[in-house]
Amino acid sequence: MLALQEIEKIYFTDEHAVRAVTDITLTVKNGEFVSFIGPSGCGKTTLLSIIAGLLEPTSGTIFMNNHKMEGYSKETGYMLQQDYLFPWLTIRQNVELGLVITGLHTPETSSRTMQLLEQLGLGDKADVFPAELSGGMRQRAALVRMLAPEPSLLLLDEPFSALDYQTKLKLEDLVSITLKNQHKTAVLVTHDLSEAIAMSDRIFLFESNPGTIHHTFDVPEMLRSLSPFETRNHPSFHSYFQKIWEELENVESQYQDST
Repeated sequence: MLALQEIEKIYFTDEHAVRAVTDITLTVKNGEFVSFIGPSGCGKTTLLSIIAGLLEPTSGTIFMNNHKMEGYSKETGYMLQQDYLFPWLTIRQNVELGLVITGLHTPETSSRTMQLLEQLGLGDKADVFPAELSGGMRQRAALVRMLAPEPSLLLLDEPFSALDYQTKLKLEDLVSITLKNQHKTAVLVTHDLSEAIAMSDRIFLFESNPGTIHHTFDVPEMLRSLSPFETRNHPSFHSYFQKIWEELENVESQYQDST
C-alpha cells in the first residue's frame, strides 16, 4: 500500500547541513497499522510529514498503491496531537471541512459523516462549538474529520498524548476498532511504547543522528488480535514490552554517547 525507498531529508542553513533522516526504506501493507518509535529528534515526525506531502524529501521516492507520490495526496488523512478544530465553526462544519476543501461535499457524504459522528458518540454534538466539548470529544471529532473524505492512508502524530490516561485508553480502543472496521492503513508516531504495542501490527524503532531505522518488530498475533486495552492486560504484554524497551534503551544510550 505504501513504499518508501531510500528517503533522506537534509535541512540546509547558511552555515550547516543537518541530515534529519537517511536511508529510510520500508513498506506498509494494505490494512496494516504500523508505529514509529525512537528517541526525541530521530526524525519520526519529519518522516510522517514527508509521507503526508507536507515536506519534500531531499532524495528518495514514495509510492502509494504503486503510484509515485509527489506532494499532498487526497488519499492521505492526518491527525495531530492537537485537534485544530476551528472555534467559530460547529462540530458539523468542522468535520465536513475536508469534504468541502476536496470538493467531495454532497448530501451522501454529509450523511455518511453524520453517521460516523453518531458511531463515535457525538451525534448530539453536531451543532455545538468545540469549546463546549471535552478534550476526548474534540479528538473524536478530529478523527471523524480525518475519516470523512475516506482517505486510504491515515497518519497519526501522537494524537492521544495530550489526553488524560483514562480518556487516552478509551480513545485508543475507539480508533483501533474504527480503523479495523473500515480496513484502513495507518502509521502512528508515538513516544508511548505501550501504545505502539497495543495498537500496531509492526513497530519501527528509529535511531538518531541521523534518523534511520534501527530495527523492526513484528507484534505477536496473539496481541494483534486483541483490542488495545485487552492487549495491555495480556500475560505476554509485559515480556514483549521489556524486549523492545531494552532495545530502545540501547538506541538512546548510543545517541547520548555520540553527542
